[in-house]
Amino acid sequence: MPEHGVTIPVPLRPRRERREAERFGATMPVSVDGAPATTRDISANGLSFLSERSYESGARVQVVIEYLLDGQQYPLRCEAEVVRSEPAEGGFRIGARLLPRPQLVPVSVANADTVQPAAGVPRPLRGAP
Repeated sequence: MPEHGVTIPVPLRPRRERREAERFGATMPVSVDGAPATTRDISANGLSFLSERSYESGARVQVVIEYLLDGQQYPLRCEAEVVRSEPAEGGFRIGARLLPRPQLVPVSVANADTVQPAAGVPRPLRGAP
């Protein structure tokens, strides 16, 4: 026994999990660039899915997840970047990172009745394209 109290050995292991958000197992039909696929797991930052085709690492894909809420289907559309693609039973298992959507900033639009066109420029007719 050590002289200065009790020592409890704690094995230090490198962190194997690089993900920042917890993943949840979820098997849902999805559409990836218009092709059918099935999710395996999903998190706030990414997802993995089974696909009949492989995707290049770094490829950007459009993902549409159809989820059921109160008996009604809702599409969740997002863009993702493929981080890995590996052979799996019946196709490929794809890991993808969800990309943030650009923030939309509201912009004031001038009232067309208050804007005076430059000299020589006719005012557009209402309803004209």
